[in-house]
Amino acid sequence: MLTVTQLIVYAIMQIPAGLLLDRFGSRVLLSIGALSMAAGQYVVAFAPTLGTAVAGRMLVGFGDAFTFLSLIRLINGWYSGRRASQLQQWLGNGGQVGQIVSAIPFSFVLQTQGWEKSFAVWATIALIIGTLSWFLIVDDPVKVEHKRLNLRDAALQLRNSVRLDSTKMAFWAHFSTQSSTTVIVLLWGVPFLEHGEGLPHPTVVAIFSGFVVFGILFGLVFGQLCAHRPGWRRSAMTVTASSLLVSWVVMLAWPGHAPIWVIWIWALASAANAPASMVAFDYTREYVAKRDLGATNGFVNIGGFLATFTMMFVIGALLDFFYISIGKAQGLPLFSLPGFKVALITVIVVIGGGFLTYLRYERKTVQG
Repeated sequence: MLTVTQLIVYAIMQIPAGLLLDRFGSRVLLSIGALSMAAGQYVVAFAPTLGTAVAGRMLVGFGDAFTFLSLIRLINGWYSGRRASQLQQWLGNGGQVGQIVSAIPFSFVLQTQGWEKSFAVWATIALIIGTLSWFLIVDDPVKVEHKRLNLRDAALQLRNSVRLDSTKMAFWAHFSTQSSTTVIVLLWGVPFLEHGEGLPHPTVVAIFSGFVVFGILFGLVFGQLCAHRPGWRRSAMTVTASSLLVSWVVMLAWPGHAPIWVIWIWALASAANAPASMVAFDYTREYVAKRDLGATNGFVNIGGFLATFTMMFVIGALLDFFYISIGKAQGLPLFSLPGFKVALITVIVVIGGGFLTYLRYERKTVQG
């Protein structure tokens, strides 16, 4: 509940946040986003019930929805060309660094100081960042007038942008690459590796730490590629997505528990897709006017989360179905390796279908 409700609010707010971004600019929305996340973390810190904590996480998701899009817009306000491509990838790497902070120092503070103090400190940091953003951030090197927020005109402009093959290409690029890592890290990775593959918890922790390290390294590679070899983006996406699909096929087809080296290769291939998803915003930067970039990026960013929610739900439904129809009669637990081997085929189907759709629109964009 704490994870999914935050993601749902984040995804629902993408297009409204994009429209507001085109009207008010990055400084205003980054400040509002950080203050909203601070408020949400304070609620989580002192929540007396689960329902209150869920409400706090929804506030965090609301503020988070403004943050990523505003940073993308801020980069494109100050930079263009190769420099903008590199900085967008570094922005993705910054998110990976945030995961390291969450996993190590924050976890230490949580264990030593307790829930309330830890989350209150985290909330206070967000409060300080929101305040500094209001006073220090400048949207563009040259002051520009943001367009008025006329919902009818904005919706019409967004509809026209969504109809472009280039926008559809970016949407399906994000759909195909961002989602699998999110599904693994946020929900199904730990039960699959611990209960399905039978790995000890320290090994699972090491593999998830590897996701972060691999993501940072591949982010540097994709940053250089987008900046200096934009013509190679399609090939890079093909290699990345194909490696992911092959690794999933090998993992699920392996008789019994997969060897640890196969699992590490799977983790490597999966981690590479998170920085690959930033290529989607390199596409929108190239094909969409800066004044409409917020709403368009909001639409594109929904792609990965649409795939994420679809896979999260279907995997759970298939696990239930396998347990009720087959596993229970055989004395298997709900989280069994045979059940996961059936349920996780969802990843191959969803990612494979999304990637083929990306290739179709990429070809249309290049040809026309």
